[in-house]
Amino acid sequence: MIKQSSYLHYTGAAGAALLPFALLWLSPVYGLILMAIGVLLADTKNVRLAPIVLFLAFAIWQVLSIIWSGYRQAGWADLVMVLPIAVMGVLMHSVHLKNANIWVERWMETFAWATVLAWTIIFCKSLYLNGWVNYKDFELGGRLGLHFQSLYIFLAALILERKIWRNTYGLSLMRATAVLWLLLGIIVLSSRIHLLLVPIALVARFIEIGNHNKKQRKKTIFLAVASLAAGALLITALPGPRGRMIDLRNEVRSLQGKVDGKQTNHRVFIWQAGGEIISNHPWIGIGNGAGEMELHENLSALEATFYRGKEPYRLDEFMYDFHCIWIQSWVEGGIVAVFLLLGIFIWGIASSTGALRYAWLAILISGTTESLLDKQAGALLITFLVGLTALQSLREERELPS
Repeated sequence: MIKQSSYLHYTGAAGAALLPFALLWLSPVYGLILMAIGVLLADTKNVRLAPIVLFLAFAIWQVLSIIWSGYRQAGWADLVMVLPIAVMGVLMHSVHLKNANIWVERWMETFAWATVLAWTIIFCKSLYLNGWVNYKDFELGGRLGLHFQSLYIFLAALILERKIWRNTYGLSLMRATAVLWLLLGIIVLSSRIHLLLVPIALVARFIEIGNHNKKQRKKTIFLAVASLAAGALLITALPGPRGRMIDLRNEVRSLQGKVDGKQTNHRVFIWQAGGEIISNHPWIGIGNGAGEMELHENLSALEATFYRGKEPYRLDEFMYDFHCIWIQSWVEGGIVAVFLLLGIFIWGIASSTGALRYAWLAILISGTTESLLDKQAGALLITFLVGLTALQSLREERELPS
């Protein structure tokens, strides 16, 4: 009999390591499948009914929402995209894994260091091809767009930061260096929601550290202020993030108009269009897969003109998604879909601890400005977190007798 650890070393590592690379020829979904198989091979049965019902209901409603959709083919494609979330939720709540928290920590570490490597490769490639570049010039490749690359980096920094404070000088220094490198990546990539999330997470984390170690509170406050000041300096000094923050300021200023002769607030128009669709179909939505087509029709009636450099364009020249998981869910699946998705996030936040809980909160907030469920990089990341959270919630007092 092969020992439990022999399966999990390789299957869990494959699932964690493939995520941040998202290679076209080696999809992360294969790694997540191996991860689930490894846990199933090493398990004893331990059915936890409530979360299983939640994830089954999520999947069933996704299927039912295709019935009244006018774009069923697109609806089936959307179902395939989110189905791994439900499958992982059901599988991981049907097994009991001995020392589950140890494996969760190892897989999170593997994901974090794989993200460090992926970001380093991307940065060096861009540096070699283009010199020092801002966010618009990065070739992110594969299936990861700028928003998702930044999100993965953010989560990796959350994971590695936890072990900086241990009494292991060499390893702590290495992890601290990696965290700083990852935070620089968030600044360089300049995804605005993450530029705003980083200082919030820093303050929350330093408050947590200060409460746990009251004797070092002055030192903690100094580190917090220094970290925030360094981040603000880099954002101000580098052209990419500085330009993105100016864009954000202009979007806030131009909610109903223009700044410097330009409309800059894409998402406001898209969210308003989504709100109009929701008001007409609030309960069960317009059907899975139909959202983007309905959005495109609504945007075609707008008179707003946008600019790429000096070139004008209108929003209906492109196929946009809703840039918000909540609007997307409500439009296509109605209020039922919103409650089911919210239920998964509440379960994730309540069942997780440490960096994993911060990760759920980050995705919850990040999902308000990006349709994470509409992209493989978002859906598979959530699938990974579902698996980790389900295992982390196996408390020691629930260990089954051998």
